Amino acid sequence: MSLRAFIIGLICVAALCLADPYMFHKGWGLLTVGHFPPGAILFLVVLTLGLNVLIKLVRRTWGLRQPELMLIWCMLTVAAVLPSDGLQRWWLPVLAGPAYVSGRSDIVWRDTSLAEAPDSLLLTKDHRSAAAKQFFEGRPEGAQIPWGLWLRPISRWAVFILLFYMATMFLCALLRRQWVEAERLQFPLARVPLEFTEGSDGPGRLPAVFRDRAFVKGLIAIAALRLVRALPLLFGSASRWALHVPFKTVLTGTPLEHLYLEDFEFWFIPLGFAYLVPADVSLSVWFFYLFGSAELQAASWLGSPLHYGGHYSALLSWQMAGAYMAFTVGALYTARRHFARVLAKAVGRARDADDSDEPVRYAVAFWGLVVCLVGAAAWFVCYGMRAWVAVLMMGTLMCIMLVHARMVAQSGLYVTLPMWAAPDVLQGLAFGHLFGAKGAVVAQMQHGIMINSNFSLLSPAAINAFRIADVFEQHRRKLLAVLVAALVVGLVASSWSYLTHAYTEGALNFTKYWGPRGNPEQVFRVAHQRITRPTQLQQGRFTPFLLGIGLTGAVMFMRARFYWWPIHSIGLLANGGWFADRIWLPFLVGWLVKVSLMKFGSGRLLRGARSFFIAVILAESFLDAVSAVVRAATGGSMPAF
Repeated sequence: MSLRAFIIGLICVAALCLADPYMFHKGWGLLTVGHFPPGAILFLVVLTLGLNVLIKLVRRTWGLRQPELMLIWCMLTVAAVLPSDGLQRWWLPVLAGPAYVSGRSDIVWRDTSLAEAPDSLLLTKDHRSAAAKQFFEGRPEGAQIPWGLWLRPISRWAVFILLFYMATMFLCALLRRQWVEAERLQFPLARVPLEFTEGSDGPGRLPAVFRDRAFVKGLIAIAALRLVRALPLLFGSASRWALHVPFKTVLTGTPLEHLYLEDFEFWFIPLGFAYLVPADVSLSVWFFYLFGSAELQAASWLGSPLHYGGHYSALLSWQMAGAYMAFTVGALYTARRHFARVLAKAVGRARDADDSDEPVRYAVAFWGLVVCLVGAAAWFVCYGMRAWVAVLMMGTLMCIMLVHARMVAQSGLYVTLPMWAAPDVLQGLAFGHLFGAKGAVVAQMQHGIMINSNFSLLSPAAINAFRIADVFEQHRRKLLAVLVAALVVGLVASSWSYLTHAYTEGALNFTKYWGPRGNPEQVFRVAHQRITRPTQLQQGRFTPFLLGIGLTGAVMFMRARFYWWPIHSIGLLANGGWFADRIWLPFLVGWLVKVSLMKFGSGRLLRGARSFFIAVILAESFLDAVSAVVRAATGGSMPAF
């Protein structure tokens, strides 16, 4: 960890957060979506194989060392939760959208949820506002962006966002030792950049991994595959060749169509991660996805309406809510002795508890978590939510953060999606008697901005950063401050970029329609329904909820009691959503490859396959980012390759 690495990291964070909102909404590519962002891989590869090589040509000892490269990587992955699908796609449109559309005659929530929304959390409530209109339609020539009007709502929300993000990082800091040293989780998303940069400061110009033939073969294989996929572009085609799997096309019209299997393109990144994790974990990902499909088909045959929506259905979303809560209780129970030491250390009762090698001291992490949670709950209360409901909301949100950190740390799922909404589940479990009018609006706004359809949550990036902290021999305690700096710079840069492009081109002209138009309307429509008919909007689905608790508890018990139990509960947490529909088959193939090599191959072959798949992951991510950058450089005239 060094000053030059910190400065380079801030420059990379600013560049990524300035460029990505524009590229995303132009439809040129995805640089920051997911927990293994292609944009971060692009910067890591350029720094490791470009800048570092040039520096070593001048003087070998001046090259960037692995801890420096990893610091930059951590800053990039943490900041990547802000642009595009992480925050900005949802945040600013929710502040301006309600006023813009409220003048329409079909808007029924004008006098309910919009009226109850705190003025300081919105750009304006006036549908005649020029600031809101120009945000969606573009400003006329010569008009200025109304920065002053935006400062108030952005600053109010930034308080909650930073408190929530800080609470998430403190939670991950408290979990680090338990998951890294006691439970020995694999952290595949951290292992890939660690192994790629190992030996960066060695005598050679390239990292040590390039001396591994299997790694080089993986790079060549992906380069050849991408070339073959791009061949149609050379003959005038508008799109590259893709390996399509037509499950939905085949099953439509058959008795099995309510398995809700989708047509999709086969991806090689999840195949690589499936090989890197233990076989029981990769087995659980595809097994419980198919198990969920079987549940949907059974519900259809039984005439239950809960199957509608497939892997977005009420059946699976409520089941996943129960699974999240059961898993959180199980994970905390497993770590009970660790948390007892943390608490004792925090109150000065355990002087022998050694936290000298932790990135964040136990006392700082514990009391920081408490203060941030109390502050975030107080923010909710300030804007109209009852105190006990605010505490319940923050507890539920931390449950979501913990589970997503665990899924990524253990299973290699590089994209996860919260399939249930905390306000919906809490409202349903309380039989509709939970939120007041103002509390319902604020809770729904927070969900619509930070959780709903969010592919890039902070907790996976934070837990991976604290795992990577092991390579920082000195100044490890500065990591938290560095990550906070990256978040602040990223928040400012991405907000400026989004607002500039929205007022220049009009948010309605963005290729991603749902963020600027659909989501703000849905947020206030659902809040309106929660106010006017709270007992009917989100009825508690207790059967799937209890089923999720029961299944998760049973699988966790069997794993704890019987060493031979082959299935992990992690799959119950990730068997729904757009990405789950598309990664279960690569995980099945990756599991088959690993099990076959373990049964019939040698140790040398297993190690070679590991290096091969690490190369596959890196090359695919890097080329995805290069494709997006080339499309941006050519104004979108070059098709994705």
